Amino acid sequence: MGSFGEHLRREREMRGISLDEIVATTKIGRRLLTALEEEQFDLLPGGIFNKAYVRAYAKCVGMNEDEAVAEYLAAAQETPPDTKVIAHQHAFHGDFRPERATFPVLPVIVLLVVVAGALGGWKLYQRHQQSQEQVASIPTSEMNAPLPATSTPAATTTPANSTSTPPSGAPASSAVPSSKQPPVEKTVNANNPDAHPAAQPARDTVADGPFEITIKPTGPAWVSVKSDGIYVVRGIIRPPDVKTIHANSQVVFFTGNAGALDVAFNGKSIPLNGGANTEQTLVFTIKGVLPQAGTQ
Repeated sequence: MGSFGEHLRREREMRGISLDEIVATTKIGRRLLTALEEEQFDLLPGGIFNKAYVRAYAKCVGMNEDEAVAEYLAAAQETPPDTKVIAHQHAFHGDFRPERATFPVLPVIVLLVVVAGALGGWKLYQRHQQSQEQVASIPTSEMNAPLPATSTPAATTTPANSTSTPPSGAPASSAVPSSKQPPVEKTVNANNPDAHPAAQPARDTVADGPFEITIKPTGPAWVSVKSDGIYVVRGIIRPPDVKTIHANSQVVFFTGNAGALDVAFNGKSIPLNGGANTEQTLVFTIKGVLPQAGTQ
């Protein structure tokens, strides 16, 4: 039992090496080196640390490291550990830490931002579609409706109890009392300024000169315009598109959004009744807007 510690001290003294020199070289505390030479193994940490101290001591003094470790095991009555156990211990020795699963915070945040943006865009798109559907709504009654009928009294009937006026140049005796002959229709020329007063209202719908209608949109609006019986505008118009319609007889104007249009007759502004998405129909002649707006 005493041969191991004495052997270490003898080998050290034979080479003239002090404990302080071994401490400076191996960085092992003097107390631990003294415990090896005095075989006070209970003061050592034990296990592989004791064998490591023995190897470092033997290398510093020039001894065979394996032989020194074998002498230590015999002196400390320790059996050499199984190499498989040592390999298994070294496989998990050190600062090895199993990786912990981390929650992917950044990808989740990016995904949430993308989803929020997509939802916001979809809502804006739905609102845009709804506004477009309201503006572009076309009433079915307007699509296939004919032009408003205009009453033009073309003839007047002479009352039975009146006497017809003989044409100029005819003898007065040729006049026949109305009581002795049937009523005769008298055709009134609408272009004759001397026509019968009852036929005068017909002049409001007779073509007697060109006129101009200007339509200026302030927003999207569905518009239908028929000039002298022919459709010249039929669809949605938007700023800055300005429509100018020329006609000789009649213009029938319809809109589904009166609040988004400015209309002028021969440069004079015509006010439209109603606001946004309000339908309105106007009929123009050379005299301007007819008092009663017809329906297309």
